[in-house]
Amino acid sequence: MKHFWVRASIYDKHAAKLDEQHKVLVNPSLEGKSRDEMGLEPFVDTEIRSSIMGVPIFINQETIAYVICRTLEGRFKDGLDNNKKSPWNDVANETIFGTKKKGSTNSLSMEKKMMLKIQNESLLLKGGGSDQPSLEHRVFLHFFLKKEKANVPEYLFKHMLKALKDSQTINRTWIPYGRLISKIFYQGGLLKGLSETRGFTDDMLGTVTGKIINGATLAHMKLIKPDVVVKLESDMKESRISSNLMEGFPPICKQDPLDVQLFYIIDHLQNTGEEIRLEDIPETMYGGKVKLAKSRKTKRKPVSEAEYLEGASKQPPKAKKPRRGSASEGTTSSLPTIKEEVVDL
Repeated sequence: MKHFWVRASIYDKHAAKLDEQHKVLVNPSLEGKSRDEMGLEPFVDTEIRSSIMGVPIFINQETIAYVICRTLEGRFKDGLDNNKKSPWNDVANETIFGTKKKGSTNSLSMEKKMMLKIQNESLLLKGGGSDQPSLEHRVFLHFFLKKEKANVPEYLFKHMLKALKDSQTINRTWIPYGRLISKIFYQGGLLKGLSETRGFTDDMLGTVTGKIINGATLAHMKLIKPDVVVKLESDMKESRISSNLMEGFPPICKQDPLDVQLFYIIDHLQNTGEEIRLEDIPETMYGGKVKLAKSRKTKRKPVSEAEYLEGASKQPPKAKKPRRGSASEGTTSSLPTIKEEVVDL
């Protein structure tokens, strides 16, 4: 993720124009030519461009829409920037706080507090406290409360562009939408390639798990009393285990409520055209042990100096360990044989 983010750049109309000017500067005869005639790819839309291990990665609105299984449709309001004169202030405040005057989150119902929490943590990421939501966050929440379809992929992409600009201008050292970017890497086959090489472990890649909203979260938000929170064995826990579900299969099992299963089946049918039967849903989510990659290091047995010089293939019988304080009659060496060095190479 860090390798991707530090190399990321925004390729928009301005960047495309600079490419054309550079081509003309190198070859003045290209003045007035089209991008195709200049040998440049056509500019379609704004993108975030970067690379990992030499593999180019482009992210745009269509990429996000494909990953989150949402169409590029719905309402989108840009350029609000906490404008106090915007008519959206009265509309959003009336929906969220029940009055045209902006209020605080303490006056919201439990449902609205939870929706705002999910929005700040997963959709429109917000740093700092959530007591005073911005106009953009209030308008976005207004669409959900009124059940108006919002263009979620466009909102996520615009917010990602803003975060990238902040990281380059004000040195804001954080990466937004880590789980979304990881999903893009997964869909593109990058993570599969890294796992097949076995050259990187989860610790080396800095793998982290996402936040979990549970009873403790509700108690921390003071929506329920802390003494009523009871931890169960079936509670969701942080894990790096991959699910045993089919590729593209909704993340559901028969332990989920029936209405949740039906919702995912209908949503999967609308987005992919594939029909899923209730009996095909697995009983439980995968809960096996984590599969550890085998070590690439060769386990070598200690060999004597004579065996190393002679290159003998057989190992001598193990000698008894000398007692403490007594000198050993023979010396042993942990140096590998020539044959083992060749195998390693």
